[in-house]
Amino acid sequence: MNLEQFKELHTRFFGKQLPEEVLASEAYEAYADAIHEDEACYNWATAEKLKAKGFDYAGYCCMMMADKVYQSLDEDGETKYGEPDVIINKWDEGLYGIPIHDGGSSMVVINYCPWCGTKLAK
Repeated sequence: MNLEQFKELHTRFFGKQLPEEVLASEAYEAYADAIHEDEACYNWATAEKLKAKGFDYAGYCCMMMADKVYQSLDEDGETKYGEPDVIINKWDEGLYGIPIHDGGSSMVVINYCPWCGTKLAK
């Protein structure tokens, strides 16, 4: 699927409550496959989502890192602690880390992006 086709399907499907017959359609399956398997489609859709949320993703090494950092923030833009769905955090000091979900705020500091391998700047 090319990016233009994906954008058209994204307009039809994203953010909507879809009936079961639409979710079972070939078009929706192709859309879901593209967002998970095609880097250009994933990057475009993630950039659209982050722009809509007002999140500045431009300074991140890849869209996956930007998206996971965004997901680690609460509605006030503060780091969430104790949330099992959070898989990466970024602190104001420029450190990135993988939280240890033991009830505290411990983390394993990382120096490279787990998704693209880029050395993380401080």
